[in-house]
Amino acid sequence: MKKITLTALALMASAASFAQTTLWNGEDKELGTTGTGFWDRCTPEVVENPTKDAVNSSDKCLKFTITGTNWDNGDVAMNIADGNQFASKRLSLKIKKADRSNVKVQLTYNNGTGNAFKNVAAWYDGEGEWRTLYFDFSTNGEFSNPTEIAIYPTTDNFEGQKEVYIDDVQIEDLPTVGGVTLNNVTDGSLNGNIKLAGTWLKGECQNVDVDPWQKVEYNDFVKVNAKLSDAVTSVDMRGTVTKDVDVNQFFKNPNTIVYADGDYNHANVVVGGNAANVELTDANAFAIPENFTAASVKLTRTLREGINSFVLPFGVNPDELGATELATYYNKSEGNDVAFVKKDKVEANVPFITCNVAADKAGEDIALNFTDKGFVATPATFDEAFKGVYAPRNANGLYGIDNNGKLHKGGETATINAFHAFYQPAVGQEVAAAISFTSEVTGISAVTTTSSAAATVVYDLSGRRVADSLAAGRLAKGIYVVGGKKVAVK
Repeated sequence: MKKITLTALALMASAASFAQTTLWNGEDKELGTTGTGFWDRCTPEVVENPTKDAVNSSDKCLKFTITGTNWDNGDVAMNIADGNQFASKRLSLKIKKADRSNVKVQLTYNNGTGNAFKNVAAWYDGEGEWRTLYFDFSTNGEFSNPTEIAIYPTTDNFEGQKEVYIDDVQIEDLPTVGGVTLNNVTDGSLNGNIKLAGTWLKGECQNVDVDPWQKVEYNDFVKVNAKLSDAVTSVDMRGTVTKDVDVNQFFKNPNTIVYADGDYNHANVVVGGNAANVELTDANAFAIPENFTAASVKLTRTLREGINSFVLPFGVNPDELGATELATYYNKSEGNDVAFVKKDKVEANVPFITCNVAADKAGEDIALNFTDKGFVATPATFDEAFKGVYAPRNANGLYGIDNNGKLHKGGETATINAFHAFYQPAVGQEVAAAISFTSEVTGISAVTTTSSAAATVVYDLSGRRVADSLAAGRLAKGIYVVGGKKVAVK
């Protein structure tokens, strides 16, 4: 007996399982139908599923009886209506029988001179339970357009007879990334947010066309790892059909967020809008296309005594960052500085600075820990002059803030890491030398009513610049800040 040991054969079916081509199932197929149907061999009959479980919960399946291993009494055979569907060279089926053994699938095709055959075996370890077996024909040489399938429940000699149940005979879909077949994606070319589709498998079977049998190992997750760059920031595998997901292969960038239909006991995996644990580092890029919540978050980055710049995909307060205060950008003041407004908390994706970080909380590779955080999709750009950074980049010409609140222009070799921020003055604007703090916008007490124009910049109550002046355009009714005073526009 040539035994094939497979890892747990748990098929994670999803909403996109329709991507598979169903050749036969017990729910809506019949025996001996035109095109695709089981032949009258080994007394096949459609019966009630004798053991519904997580692998096969369908109501009906195929039952047949074998009395040996030869073609006439040891297999059940069916037509394939359209062999062109077999581009993936992968087939799966669900099977239930009493004993452990190899299960062989034989494809019949026309090689130009007549019928020829391809044979693959996979190991069944169910001992009376349903299992999903996968058969990969990619190493069996060239063939196309198979016309028949024969399923041999065992390759071992035996005495007596055996009852076998089969269901859901499927041609698996090709794995694709962004609509491109995996094998056609260039190594190292993938970046940003990517979406998977089709069937993604890891496992092994046996090519039975050679002697001794040849082990066939297939792992689409290792293949896609070679296609990833370290700039991939999210992988959406929801809606794929999968077997034995090797989730570690998605994390060439450790900040990658994986959106999945099932939990794989790995950090940065989001299931149903929730992640148990997210781990991030400022040394790598981060970006997400949609919101989720995380029960636990760890961000590793450098933290300096005094002032630090930040941007985060979730809201925070000063205590969570070891600071006494947080402050967000307000505007470039009349003097040679940049004004910030102190805040009790800062919302997601708003660049800010921390104030008064103590020496005992500063250092290299500090682990900042958070609980119950709502992540918000990453913006494409930042509107204000103080801009967040979600991917490490060159900082030549950008102005960073040191721990004492002074601004410094980056040189040719300067870099800035993710989850930091920098100041970028407008073209022609005087370069700022330092930061200062202004009162909360809502603390300005002078209020006037006007319908006339004023030649000063207009801000909303959150400190966002909304117009060059009141005369620059019609503003919606509301309270604005002009020249450091509240102005009501009616």
